[in-house]
Amino acid sequence: MAKKTAKESILQERPGKSPKAKVRIDERFKSLKSISIVSVVLVVAICIVFNLIIDMTLDKKLTFDSTSVRSNSVSSITSDYLKSLNKKVEIIGLFDKNDSTLEWREYFVPLLDDYEAKADGMIDLKYIDPDVDPFIISQLDPNNVYNFQKNTYVVKCDDMLVGVNPYACFEYDQEVAQYYGVGMPIANNIERIITTDIVYVTSGRPLHAYYLAGHDLPAHKNLDNILMSLGFVTSELTLKGDATKIPDDCELLLVLQPKSDLSLVEKEQLKTYLDNAGKVMIVCDFSDNKTTEYTNLNDVAKRMGVSLDPGIIHENDLDHLVDVSDPFRSIANPTEAYAKTVSIPREYSVENCRYIKALRDLPKDVYVSPLVVSSSSASVDFQNAQIDADVSAGMHPIILWSVDDSTSEKACLITIGTKTFTSDDYYSGKTLDDNNAVFIRSLVHEICPIEFDLLIPQRKIPSYALSKPLSSSSATLWSFIVMTVIPVGSLACGIIVYQRRRHL
Repeated sequence: MAKKTAKESILQERPGKSPKAKVRIDERFKSLKSISIVSVVLVVAICIVFNLIIDMTLDKKLTFDSTSVRSNSVSSITSDYLKSLNKKVEIIGLFDKNDSTLEWREYFVPLLDDYEAKADGMIDLKYIDPDVDPFIISQLDPNNVYNFQKNTYVVKCDDMLVGVNPYACFEYDQEVAQYYGVGMPIANNIERIITTDIVYVTSGRPLHAYYLAGHDLPAHKNLDNILMSLGFVTSELTLKGDATKIPDDCELLLVLQPKSDLSLVEKEQLKTYLDNAGKVMIVCDFSDNKTTEYTNLNDVAKRMGVSLDPGIIHENDLDHLVDVSDPFRSIANPTEAYAKTVSIPREYSVENCRYIKALRDLPKDVYVSPLVVSSSSASVDFQNAQIDADVSAGMHPIILWSVDDSTSEKACLITIGTKTFTSDDYYSGKTLDDNNAVFIRSLVHEICPIEFDLLIPQRKIPSYALSKPLSSSSATLWSFIVMTVIPVGSLACGIIVYQRRRHL
């Protein structure tokens, strides 16, 4: 045999290229992959379907109030009352429900959702933005009686309506408001006001206010609108003859700018009405009746510890004058004591203010409180240069509130020394959200409260922030985390585990 060369030996020993080995795939991995994908898709689909079903059927019944004072939930008192409703009530929010610029929205929206959930279908809650539907306000109030505004609520049942100003549903720190001009809320009265308004609109019984006719009764269209916005029906009442009396359904009797004194019959009727826990408002300024003697009207006022004198308040503080050349047109302020109890404006336009005062010797069980006052530098000018030894420069009342506390149902007299809170002349060219109108509406609402025997608790606000409850954006974020991030994270973990498992 011939001897091989080195090159031939090397070529012969080089291994030849073997065919590629066929890798055997475990069929179990295919099954695992299919099961993993189907399972994750199925879980996500079930979560989505379950969430949609819950959202459409039990969304508002399965919400949870995480606030420290449970400001997003109605109390058991309101809950029990809502279950007894036998009339359908509409609550209409005149704003975009998702408008996050409304700082009070997070207090109202969840709470009213709870109203709707607890009322078993008797409350219809809706939100209509007047910018989107510009006719909604005219549909609710064709005659512009209620002066409904955007960013408020309306509570409606049949033909009875009442407006709710969200800012009036909070109690504010008056010291902070006085010194810093900022409204810092310290308590929440939303449930108390909303439930009271529902009771009123479902009662079907309007309140009745009567104007004492005669004595050149001035026009009172704007005051009618203010009273109608509070649920009053207004009428004029003539008191003549021995058989005439004030009706039993009279919740408020108004004596507006009388140009002449009351008759003896009127005097006795008003005093009897007050003896029976009546409520009277007297408006008697010093513009058109400077020389009138009000002997009988004063007898009625003195029954409640007040005197109307023939003097006019002369404002000496230039910072309080509307026109520095006219000391009888000025800016008045609420007393600190009264401003702490209600949410009201801090300044009012007044003019030709009659000098009114509380008597030194008050009748038994009668209390008199000033509500609106002049500056501390005001003086009094008397008709015919008469001098009252009791009067000196200082703070003088513009509005006095008298209460007879001798019975459970208290008689009340409001004495107003200027017509700027009630006169059509003053309101000409102004809207009913003028400070004076806001004050008189608040005052009438307070002295003639809706009959309501349920004690709704006030909710203290833990901090000054109106956004303390869980906001809609926060709730949406948590929903996104629970319904999207967690399932997607689970899917990602499943894919990673599968990828690692298939190479074992």
